[in-house]
Amino acid sequence: MIAVAAAMLLCSCSSGNDDEKKKGKIEAMTEQAGQEAVRAIKTPIEKAQTVVDKEAQRAKEMEERKQE
Repeated sequence: MIAVAAAMLLCSCSSGNDDEKKKGKIEAMTEQAGQEAVRAIKTPIEKAQTVVDKEAQRAKEMEERKQE
């Protein structure tokens, strides 16, 4: 009887750690997925901003040449 109680106690304690490990894995996977989503969104935006900046620089250079 004591052996059964001890086995049940050990199982209940170890399953809590497994839940914490699973939760940690889920949080890590969620964090990674979030970072990938941010990267997927930011990359095109940054490229578009670079194009806008180049366009503005070219317009400025053309305006300066026009005034000369």
